[in-house]
Amino acid sequence: MSGTGFGASAVLKLTGVSYRQLDYWARTRLVGSSIRQAAGRGSRRVYSFSDLVALRVVRQLREAGVSIQTIRRAVRWLRNHADQPLSTLALTAQGKRVFALTDDLAKLIDSTGGGQVVLAISVQSVARHLERGVTEISAPREVTIRVRGRGYKAVLTPDLEVGGYTVEVPELPGCLTEGDDLADAKRMAKDAVDLWLSVTESQNARTRARPT
Repeated sequence: MSGTGFGASAVLKLTGVSYRQLDYWARTRLVGSSIRQAAGRGSRRVYSFSDLVALRVVRQLREAGVSIQTIRRAVRWLRNHADQPLSTLALTAQGKRVFALTDDLAKLIDSTGGGQVVLAISVQSVARHLERGVTEISAPREVTIRVRGRGYKAVLTPDLEVGGYTVEVPELPGCLTEGDDLADAKRMAKDAVDLWLSVTESQNARTRARPT
């Protein structure tokens, strides 16, 4: 997963955060896009898998009522430990144990003697959940399209960084195209097949017309 980049559309699906949260957290540098940042109108943020883990943890912390200041310390701590095994991790803030990141429980809210709230989140569980999500949304899907009265199998592969799909028709070598969404990918696949057939017919006609 370390070499995979994720665009905003994939990030929203995988982490469950809203676009407003994603944009605000990036602009305030709470959790940004470490592969590529937005640089003007029309540019795209590209997030790493580590960014996805941080976003998911931040979402859980906010839902539990943890303050933004504490979360900022948590995110810094999480990034410092991103290269080591995500297990039995803990964080202290302001001299008190505010919350712990451990490999014991997916989520636990418990009160301690002084009325202090301790939040435990399994970062490893978060990472595994995200890995399963990446596998699911990146899996190619096959659709059948009809062109000139015949069905053709098209393979649509999601582009997690840019969004949309790349499309290939295995039966027709070199028949490739792209689509912004599922409906567009199907339309583009039909156009690509029709064009491929037209070009092939034209080439065959020229071959037959050549003098022997």
